[in-house]
Amino acid sequence: MSMIIKGSRLLLLSIFVLSGCKGVEDIDMTGISGVEFKGIEDNTVSFSAMVGVSNPSSASFRVSEVNLKTLVDGNFLGTLTTTDRIRIPAHSDSSYHMNFTLNMANILSGASSLYSISRKKQVNLGIQGYIKARSWLVVKKTEINESRLVDVPSLSR
Repeated sequence: MSMIIKGSRLLLLSIFVLSGCKGVEDIDMTGISGVEFKGIEDNTVSFSAMVGVSNPSSASFRVSEVNLKTLVDGNFLGTLTTTDRIRIPAHSDSSYHMNFTLNMANILSGASSLYSISRKKQVNLGIQGYIKARSWLVVKKTEINESRLVDVPSLSR
């Protein structure tokens, strides 16, 4: 009899865990603002930004890894990563301050690309890679492949 009770507890716990991660696909990035340049060291550009995230699902989660190849006007610029672990509550629509690093493939071509970007009003920004989210015991890896026309902040053109 106690074996049946333990089995049903395990089944209920499993259903709870699996249903808790349902709907993570509904997450939407609503925008990026407040980009602040931190510095350049070797081939790494550091900056921070406010990232808007809308989570209509019933599952809260923690962003555990970001790894995105970044292309500007079709040219590979580098790989965007963060070590920040941001918790996104269920049923929320908020902005989160995050620190990022852009590891450029080549410092010379990366620096010239950054300079040419700063002289433009808009660029086509493409990102390809993945974001990992963790909700309790379940980890979900979401593949990203997006391209958007974005305004370049004015730095005295």
